[in-house]
Amino acid sequence: MRVAVAVVMAIAAAMPRVASAQATPPAAQAGSATLAAGEAVRVLYVAAHPDDEDTQLITWLARSGRAEVAYLSLTRGDGGQNLIGNELGEALGIIRTEELLAARRVDGARQYFARAYDFGFSKSAEETYSHWPKDSLLADVVRVVRVFRPHIIVTTFSGTPSDGHGQHQVSALLVHEAWTAASDTQRFSAATYGPAWKPLKLYRFGRFSTGAPALKINVGEYNAALGKSYSEIAAESRSQHKSQGFGTLQRKGVVWDSVRLVENRVGPVGIVEKSIFDGIPGAGIPGTSRSTNDLLHDAGVAVEAIADRRVIAVGDSAIVRVSVYNRGRTPVSIANGASSNGNGGAVIAPDSSLQWTTVMRGSAITQPWWLSRPRTTDLFAVPIDGLSEEEREMRSWIPVPIDLGPKGGIVTARVPAVYRYADPVRGDVQRPVAVAPLVSVTLARPVELARANAPLDRFFNVTLRSASTKPLPVKVSLALPAGLTADSAMRALSVDSAGTRTVTFRVRGRLTPGNHTVEAKAEANGATFTSGYIPIDYEHISPERQYRPATVRISAIDVAIDPKLTVAYIPGAADNVAPVLRQLGILVTIVDASDVPTVDLSRFHTVVVGPRAYEAHRELVDNNPYLLDYARRGGTLVVQYGQYEMMRPGVMPYPITINRPHDRVTDENAPVTVSGSPIFMLRPNKLSNADFENWVQERSLYMPRVFDQRYQSFMSMNDPGEPPNRGAILVTPYGKGLYVYTTLSFFRQLPQGVPGGARLFANLLSMSRRSTEPAAR
Repeated sequence: MRVAVAVVMAIAAAMPRVASAQATPPAAQAGSATLAAGEAVRVLYVAAHPDDEDTQLITWLARSGRAEVAYLSLTRGDGGQNLIGNELGEALGIIRTEELLAARRVDGARQYFARAYDFGFSKSAEETYSHWPKDSLLADVVRVVRVFRPHIIVTTFSGTPSDGHGQHQVSALLVHEAWTAASDTQRFSAATYGPAWKPLKLYRFGRFSTGAPALKINVGEYNAALGKSYSEIAAESRSQHKSQGFGTLQRKGVVWDSVRLVENRVGPVGIVEKSIFDGIPGAGIPGTSRSTNDLLHDAGVAVEAIADRRVIAVGDSAIVRVSVYNRGRTPVSIANGASSNGNGGAVIAPDSSLQWTTVMRGSAITQPWWLSRPRTTDLFAVPIDGLSEEEREMRSWIPVPIDLGPKGGIVTARVPAVYRYADPVRGDVQRPVAVAPLVSVTLARPVELARANAPLDRFFNVTLRSASTKPLPVKVSLALPAGLTADSAMRALSVDSAGTRTVTFRVRGRLTPGNHTVEAKAEANGATFTSGYIPIDYEHISPERQYRPATVRISAIDVAIDPKLTVAYIPGAADNVAPVLRQLGILVTIVDASDVPTVDLSRFHTVVVGPRAYEAHRELVDNNPYLLDYARRGGTLVVQYGQYEMMRPGVMPYPITINRPHDRVTDENAPVTVSGSPIFMLRPNKLSNADFENWVQERSLYMPRVFDQRYQSFMSMNDPGEPPNRGAILVTPYGKGLYVYTTLSFFRQLPQGVPGGARLFANLLSMSRRSTEPAAR
């Protein structure tokens, strides 16, 4: 996935033509029920999202050595939600991509992706295909099938409405079509998509399907060499999906999984099988599928490549020290002719090592490869080429061919160049070397809100990141829209080697209604830089960088704000709402969920609880009585949507029921009906149908279908063909105050600068007991 590091090494030029650790072995003839000599059976799992795969089955197959396994996810999970940070959209897709790769490092499988962008929840295959061109995605699936050449394909879903999510349905429909299309060279030419391939068997995840007899598999089988059962390893793999809150217990003992046979080219469908390998002679024997890393591991050989710095400027280079350690009992050697440094043929005795240095050059920036071209539709613009994510990373890794002797032969180890340092707390920390612009320029947020025709007085922080090896003089300036001026036209400063500096401009003026753009640029070494990267760095995944232009779109809207309004805000998950409220001139105080008992909430007109806050901060459940008491004493408590935890007694004043699967309105243009003419629809902003235009991704989610009669509902909406749901905004007087619960997706609308979302939310913040009364006619 990391592109752009060119390694200048003589060993690369003279490297023997051998398979890398991730290479696929020679395949049997398409449709053959037998395996070629030395060939392992291959199993491809296909579904729609990160987390849709059956990690237990994958682990049982891969870590036992019964099969080579890969997971093809149509999407990168971009449209989901985030429990560990504020990233959404493409940034969240980066996190979930890396989480899948972290999961695969645990369970031993490979990872593939198609080009589909996760546009959010959909309720039918038809709706999904309106976003995703069917032929394009089918071509992606066919390409992966032909490249990986699975003997067995497994899918989670059925391709019917029982799958729920329309993207789930489409994943199964495409697999069923690819079952035949992968061998059709008239429809998908071999020249473009690779040689035809005919899988032998197709299975469906047993727990989500009916029909054919289920084949049960004990995935709790213990592996003495690994010291764990496959279900324990699978739980560790599943727990890498931290952005989705999928931490999983590692259960010991017998754990049953199941699959159902759907298609079979080596026997009939509907039979009771003893194994998924039935009909494929020689398949399914534990320990038969081994990688180059297993050869190296058994031999006790380890290879490292340590760079002298973490970031290389485009066009610059770094020194990398390559070390080969022989911790085994027999000598190994560097393959003859592999290096002009004189290492070819060099013997490394047991308990010794060999080191040499090489040069790594930065040819292009390191970034997620699928984002290297802007996306204009719900398909990523960069076509897939059949490489797995692991193989794509390995293209930029350093190859070191090692001769293990007569029994092992020549094996090529591929290792990433890393920058290594000792952290006082974390210990040994290694980070992949990245290539970046000489100067990276970013602004804090890509979108901001402002009150139109009102005084604007705002600070814009321009962050500069240097990839220079020495202090770098830089000039920074802002280009502003009409109506705004900055406190200075340009700033000159010096950025330390590999350093980061933030330059602050104070901008004042007024903006007319509409969208306006602020642009930042930096000048250094005679060049101009107008873009930069945002680091995405969590301990459980490999660090990444998301590049974007150094611009801010300011959405100037007509919105009235009560000047006396004061708000306490308790952040939730993926919550970027509070900064937007401040941009509108609202006095907002951030309150940590754990600090609720120590804060005098009575000084605030409104207390706001962020989306999924009760799930993201478990201590908030314990502290919730303080919030309810605040409302009881006369305050207004506004709670944004949660999931099923909202049904827990004591979280809300009165009970609600959220269906499983939950109700939601996914059509962002769905009609909205307001009933009862409540005052809050008029003050301080007079809302109309126009305020529900141009929403993004969805209207509402986790909507209660049934709620206590003491809640008042003033709004209903529904997706086409479904009954109206009145759970978008629920209001109830509570003691002397007011409790407001909303499932509208403000967490998406406000950070995207949607005017109506901001105006509606401003009205909710200004509510009081009187706001629930009908407006005077």
